[in-house]
Amino acid sequence: MSEPLVVVEGLSIQAPTRLLIRDVGLIVRPRRITALVGPSGAGKSLTARASMGVLDVIPGLVAGSLRYPALGPQDWFQGVVGGGERAQRRLLEATRSLRGAYVSYSPQAASSALNPGRTIGWQLAIAIGRRVEAPASVGAEVRSLLAEVGLPARAAAALPAELSGGMAQRAALAIAIAPKPRLVIADEPETGLDPVLRRSVIELMIQVCQVHQAGLLLISHHQSTVDRIADDVVVLPAPPAGEVAA
Repeated sequence: MSEPLVVVEGLSIQAPTRLLIRDVGLIVRPRRITALVGPSGAGKSLTARASMGVLDVIPGLVAGSLRYPALGPQDWFQGVVGGGERAQRRLLEATRSLRGAYVSYSPQAASSALNPGRTIGWQLAIAIGRRVEAPASVGAEVRSLLAEVGLPARAAAALPAELSGGMAQRAALAIAIAPKPRLVIADEPETGLDPVLRRSVIELMIQVCQVHQAGLLLISHHQSTVDRIADDVVVLPAPPAGEVAA
């Protein structure tokens, strides 16, 4: 079996007055779909952000390890556990170069992933610039990415508000894969879409990740989607009464 892209073990994150995540683990491998599920407030987005080195809760990380075995044996949480805000800022800086080039994050709504004041083509060009190796022609690569997600070349000149909901999600996916990451994290990509669009966007996301041999960590509230596509499932329990996680 191929080397895992990310391994999180024993993840526990503390807020000032409550424990948000307790002893969570997950593994994502190339060309496999790992679904992260659980009720609202279980900490799915918080877990996903932590898996790419983003910790923004204080006092924050109290236990756990984060490794990218495909890159080497390093535990990125070493020296961060129990270190509070300062240690988490060091981690954020240390993993900065990995976000985009190695792991890409697509937030819940396309509106959160897209800059409303910039054209889709401009945003794709910026994302392409995060690659380890630059393409021969950025313009040609922009057109190729748009075609890959089923958008016409003219979409490059459009602002996000000029796209339909389904087209905006496709554009967000194109931006997420533009740096050619090994791992794609999709946080509720079905949000706001009708059942037909929801299915088509998910199927497209799977196809694109398979073509690029990337692993997919999918956060979803839709059990039918998880049952249909997931290779592995990580279930987060509901927080204790009165506790709410991100």
